[in-house]
Amino acid sequence: MGWLWGGGRDKSRPTTGSTGATGLEPIITTASSAPAARSGPTPKQALAELIAGNEAFLRGENNLGHIKADDLDELQSGQNPIATIVGCADSRTPPTILFNQGFGRLFSIRVAGNTVDRRGLASIVYAVKHLNCPLVVVMGHTGCGAVAAAEAVVDGAIPLDPSLEEMIVPIIPAVLDARRSGAADMAVRAVEENARRVADKLKVADASLADAIGSGRLKVVAAVKRMDTGRVVFLDLPPASADDGAGHA
Repeated sequence: MGWLWGGGRDKSRPTTGSTGATGLEPIITTASSAPAARSGPTPKQALAELIAGNEAFLRGENNLGHIKADDLDELQSGQNPIATIVGCADSRTPPTILFNQGFGRLFSIRVAGNTVDRRGLASIVYAVKHLNCPLVVVMGHTGCGAVAAAEAVVDGAIPLDPSLEEMIVPIIPAVLDARRSGAADMAVRAVEENARRVADKLKVADASLADAIGSGRLKVVAAVKRMDTGRVVFLDLPPASADDGAGHA
């Protein structure tokens, strides 16, 4: 299996189309099938719901204790999640708990280091094109072991373990960006840069995602969960989003 973000590729499998400057292999080269009309939240509304959910979690107002098996009854005909969360597989970062959301609300794609391979990209495209998901959040977290491993490889402290190569290699550019930034906390900056890089590449990784963003049907944002507090901080939002409460740390 090749990497989308690290520039590697399974050379035994032919590619179709140009990968462009990003080094990605587009899965879908046209945006011919337009999503059905969506009655769910707009990208801005979905983001506001996640922010409000995280604030409720921080206040201890967790609604998940009220969820029961019967809640699945109304979801038997399908799902319309308000957000796709590209998160780390770390057991301390479950999106449903952090955002105080129940069944059918979050479409989660989780892998150590919150990077995206070809199948992960296909899952995101599916959520946007066929489930009309209006928001994609790439969520890293402080204290990430995958990022720490990439830092250790960059520093020469450990050799690159071939069995972990597809996890570590895509994160190395973010570590290098962090080192060049001169940030006071390089580890936190590397986590932030990794989330940013994945979010930025998703915006151009597939024509259908780019089309949805261009038409205002989709927003792709980066975020970092603070391990010490549980707060999710959304990165690089425009002032209008910050005014809605999305930008506070």
